[in-house]
Amino acid sequence: MSPLLTTILSTLFNELWSIAMSKLEDSTNDSIRVLRQGTCPSLSRKSKITFHVGVDADDEIHVRVHANSGGGFFSREWIAMKDIQAVMEEHPEGTPISSFILYPLFKGRSVNTPAFLLAALAHEKLMYPMKGKKRSLEPAEDFTEKVTKLMATKGTARSTPKTSASSTRKKTVTKKAIIKKKAMARKKTAKTV
Repeated sequence: MSPLLTTILSTLFNELWSIAMSKLEDSTNDSIRVLRQGTCPSLSRKSKITFHVGVDADDEIHVRVHANSGGGFFSREWIAMKDIQAVMEEHPEGTPISSFILYPLFKGRSVNTPAFLLAALAHEKLMYPMKGKKRSLEPAEDFTEKVTKLMATKGTARSTPKTSASSTRKKTVTKKAIIKKKAMARKKTAKTV
């Protein structure tokens, strides 16, 4: 098999696998209600990460990576905030935290996800960059307090409108039609004057 064909087949397989896994992960976690959606840069600053903060039926807060503007694969699985908190509390104080400590929380679907999750936690002010350490963070001094406060919020989910390519196209067509109609009305007005 030629290298080009191998590359094409590998890319196609990876794309199909990613789509299948995202559909599986989304369908198995319908019980978690999204409270907030955020966007932040990745730790490397090479892409933008979209993350969700949600609550389950037992009022437990969960976090997940939802999208990545870069090409890196990731898992959309929800991680309980109490599990993140437990990992942070076990980590020796004053030592840098990198994504490696979060690996046990994931089912091994992607090596990128823990780093993307750390970026989301930093965006939520639960982690801060450590001085002099690239891509290393440390928990906020009041990490446990902030997590407890976050878990106490059971607000309603902010709905994020789902815009498909067809709905975006319809909006654009509608806008163009309105603009065209206004332009024709101005021409008619100009002709009568």
